[in-house]
Amino acid sequence: MKRAWVRITGIGIFHALLYLVLVPFIIVPCFGVWGLEVTIAGSVIISVVVMGSLGVRKKNKKLKGECGNGK
Repeated sequence: MKRAWVRITGIGIFHALLYLVLVPFIIVPCFGVWGLEVTIAGSVIISVVVMGSLGVRKKNKKLKGECGNGK
């Protein structure tokens, strides 16, 4: 569960940095609305992949056992 909180916190920091700094000061002035749409789509995809990897890790732990050695 500790690793889950680290990932969730990381996603929060990533989105805060993205939407408070990168989008208004770098992406929109350079690329306009199209850049904003691509950035939002990319950040959502990254978040879904990171959250989905939490479920995959839990399933693998159940299959292998707690130590990960197959016993």
